[in-house]
Amino acid sequence: MNQIRPIITSILLLLVLLVGSVNTFAVRHGGNRCTDRCADRYKVKKDACRLIPLKTERKICERRAKEAKNDCKHRCR
Repeated sequence: MNQIRPIITSILLLLVLLVGSVNTFAVRHGGNRCTDRCADRYKVKKDACRLIPLKTERKICERRAKEAKNDCKHRCR
């Protein structure tokens, strides 16, 4: 029993390290940076539109933000 415990703990530690490195790789290399930047800008602009009290003005602002996002994504290609 005394010899098995260090082996099990070392295997568990190795698994934790492997899972952590795979997770980091997926986050670092997943997605497209350009389209992600366009989406981030869109979210900021849309959040700013929520401050507009008039519904029609707010919808115009949201539509313009979406058009800007689509233009940005088009430039990424």
